[in-house]
Amino acid sequence: MMNRFPLPWLFAPLLLLAGAYTALLAWGVLAGVDLPWLDLMYGAVPVVAVLAVGQAWCAQVRSQGGGCLRAGGWSASGRLGWALLSLLALAVAEVAYVTLFDLSGVEAPDVSFVDGLYYLYYLGLLGVLWMDRAAGSQPGRPVSRGVLGGWLLDSLITVVVVGEVSWVLAVSPLLQDSGSSVVFKAVSASYVVLDLTLLTVGLLLLRRRLEPARLPLVLGLMVYVGADLAYLLLGDQYQSRGMLDALWVWGTVGQAVGVTLLTRAQAVPADAARVTRGGGWLDTLLRALPYAAVTVACTLLILRGAASDLTGRGVAWFTVTVFMLVMLRQGQGFVETGRLNRRLTAQAAELERSRDEMEHLAHHDGLTGLLNRDGFYRLLLGAPDHAELTILMIDLDGFKPVNDTHGHAAGDAVLREVGLRLRGLAGQAFIPARLGGDEFALVSLDPRGPELAPLLAGQVVQALARPYRLPGGSAQLGASVGVASRAASAVASAAAGGEVIMQRADAALYRAKRAGGNRLEVEAVTQVSAPVAGG
Repeated sequence: MMNRFPLPWLFAPLLLLAGAYTALLAWGVLAGVDLPWLDLMYGAVPVVAVLAVGQAWCAQVRSQGGGCLRAGGWSASGRLGWALLSLLALAVAEVAYVTLFDLSGVEAPDVSFVDGLYYLYYLGLLGVLWMDRAAGSQPGRPVSRGVLGGWLLDSLITVVVVGEVSWVLAVSPLLQDSGSSVVFKAVSASYVVLDLTLLTVGLLLLRRRLEPARLPLVLGLMVYVGADLAYLLLGDQYQSRGMLDALWVWGTVGQAVGVTLLTRAQAVPADAARVTRGGGWLDTLLRALPYAAVTVACTLLILRGAASDLTGRGVAWFTVTVFMLVMLRQGQGFVETGRLNRRLTAQAAELERSRDEMEHLAHHDGLTGLLNRDGFYRLLLGAPDHAELTILMIDLDGFKPVNDTHGHAAGDAVLREVGLRLRGLAGQAFIPARLGGDEFALVSLDPRGPELAPLLAGQVVQALARPYRLPGGSAQLGASVGVASRAASAVASAAAGGEVIMQRADAALYRAKRAGGNRLEVEAVTQVSAPVAGG
C-alpha cells in the first residue's frame, strides 16, 4: 500500500515552517507590525530544505546499495546530489545574508561572497535541469526536432520580452544611475541573465513534457525566478519582510519537493508513470504566451522605442530580436507543416497500398495468384449487360492420384504450374481464375471472346495435358473444358446474366467429363462437341 505522504518525514516540518512563515508574514504586513525575528524563519527554510533533500538523497543512495557519501553520477541519486549542493549554497547564502546584514542592520556591499554562493545555487539548478533532460527516462511518444525547436523558440520569445520589460523598468535605469558602481551594475545584470536562462528552461520543460512529479520543481523554479525579477524591478521600493520574501520561500520549497518527487517517479517503471503532454488550461496558456509577449513588445516599442536614450535603443533592439525570433518561428512552422504534409501523404499512400494489397488478397488465390472464387464472381456480377461475356470452365482430369501418390506439396506444385500455363494462354482477352481445388476458369468481356473461345479451349486441353515435373518423377494429367458465351446464348436469352452463362459453361464441362474427359464442349446455338487428338 502506497504511503499517504510520498516524501521523507523531514519534508513535513519544511512545509509547516514555510506555511507558518507565510501566515505570520501576511499577518505582519496586514497589521502593519514589523517582526524582525521572521528573518530567522526565512533563513531556516532553506536549511530545513537541505536537510530534507539530504534525507531523500541518502535513502536513494542506500537503495542502490551504497552509502550516503557515494554520488550516483547521472543516476537519480546524482540528480538529488546536485540539488542538495545547490540548495546548500542557497542556505548558506541566505543564513549569511540574514545574519550579516538583515539582523545587524548593516547595508550589504555591492558584491560579497554571498553573491558567489547565489551563483553556485543558480548553476546547481541548471545542472539539475540538465540532468533531468539528459536522463531521458520519460515515457510517451518521441518528440521530433522540429517540434522541440518550435517549443524553444516560443520560450525564447516570451523570455526576451520579459527581459525587455526588465530592461525598461530596472536594468536601463540601473545602468544610467551614476550613484551605482560598475561592479554592482554587473552583478545585478548577471542575476537577470541567470533568471532569464532558468525561465527559458522552465518554460521549455513545461512545453516538452509534464507529469505531476515535475510540476512542483518547475513551479518552484518559476516562482523563485519571478520573485528575483520582481525584486530587481522594485529596486529601492523593495521592503524586507514583505510578501516577496514568501515567494522566495515557496520557490525554495517547490524546488526541494519537486526534485525529490521527480527522482522517485523516475525510479518507477516507465509504463507505470502518468505523463501529460500539454492539454487543458496549461497548454492554452503556453500557446498564448508568445502572442501576449509580442503584444507587450509592440506596446513598449510604441511607448519607449522612439526615445534616443539607452532605454529607447534597448527597446528597439529587444523588439527587433523578438520579431527575428517570430520570423524564425514562422519559418520553422512552415518547415514542420511541410514535413507533416509529406508524412501524411506518405501515410495516405501507404494506406492506399495496404488497402489495394488487402483487396488483392481478398480476391486472389494465395497459391496460384489467379482470381479466386470471390474475385471471379465479382467480375461476373460487375459485367455490363451488353458485354460479350465468355466463360471457360476447366476441371483437371486425374489430379487426385497426384496428391495420393506424391503428396499435397506435389499437388500444390502442379496447381501452381497449371496457373502459370493458363496465365500464359489467357493473353489480353481472357482472365484466369482458380475456383477451388482443381477447378479453374477463364473469363472474357472482350467482343472477340466468343470467337476465340473454342480455339483457346483446345489450347488449354493440350497445354494442361503436358507432363508436370515433380521431385520424385512426373505426372500426366488431362483437362475437361466447358465453354459458354452470352453471344452463343442469344437465342435463349438476349440478357443472360453472368451466373446463367456460368451454369451453361458448367453444363458443357459436365458433358465433357461424361464423355471421357480431356476434351472440350462448347455451348452454342448449334451444339458442338470437339474431341482432342490424343485425348
